[in-house]
Amino acid sequence: MYYLLLAIFYPISLLPFPALYLLSDFVYFLLYYMIGYRKELVAESLLYAFPEKNAGELEQIRKRCYHNFCDQWLETVKLLSISDKELNRRMTGNWEVFARLNSAEKNTYALLGHTFNWEWANVVCQLNAQQQFAGVYLPATDKAFDRLLQKIRTRSGAWLISMHAKKGMARLQQVRYIMGLIADQNPSNLNNVYWTDFMNREAPFFKGTELLASRNKAAVVFAGIHRVKRGYYDVKLEHITDDASLLPQNTILQQYVTFMERQVRNQPENWMWTHNRWKYKRNDLQ
Repeated sequence: MYYLLLAIFYPISLLPFPALYLLSDFVYFLLYYMIGYRKELVAESLLYAFPEKNAGELEQIRKRCYHNFCDQWLETVKLLSISDKELNRRMTGNWEVFARLNSAEKNTYALLGHTFNWEWANVVCQLNAQQQFAGVYLPATDKAFDRLLQKIRTRSGAWLISMHAKKGMARLQQVRYIMGLIADQNPSNLNNVYWTDFMNREAPFFKGTELLASRNKAAVVFAGIHRVKRGYYDVKLEHITDDASLLPQNTILQQYVTFMERQVRNQPENWMWTHNRWKYKRNDLQ
């Protein structure tokens, strides 16, 4: 099954970008107008997040979000064949932040969010950092599809650490590393979370990210992805601390939430609103 998926997606990855985006436009039409994938969920989330905007403005954000959502996944397929040079040209960043932390012999936790295109960012990070990049991920339930994603995500030499396995963490102790975590998703366990307001609604955030960084006395960097135009992005790294253990508990988490709110408000169409981020309520614990 894996080789069948590869036979389907690799030829798609060879399409020039104009053709790839024509395909993306077609998928958008199907997803938005024919299937209506999570349209009501997205509309409700946007209404809470931007009460100051009128219906027309919210609808425009919603449509652009779906366009970017489709671009995200076809651009991810493009990772099967795009050259490192072309990828670096299309996704720039202030990578000197990582260089300084490497010179200071610091391990680093890089926190980003579901802003498009995070898959490109994870690959490009390893291309521009001397440290070993390791991305924490949730394995796909389909083994063939998971294998394809692993091939895509490790193409630049990055490591993947499954959320279900601890052995990957032990492997990191042998190298200087950057651990990349998408930290704005729903926690799987509500018993160890930090509750705070996010885009005008209370949401839980996983505490483990901050705890791991603090335990390892690691540096912390936030990574924001700005969509310059179709197929072009810029990564802005914000250095938060050289040693997470020196900050009071929940400081990094709250700063991260503030950071992500800024990212979302600056480019609301570039965040994955199809994710049911406000699925859980505090009373779910009762």
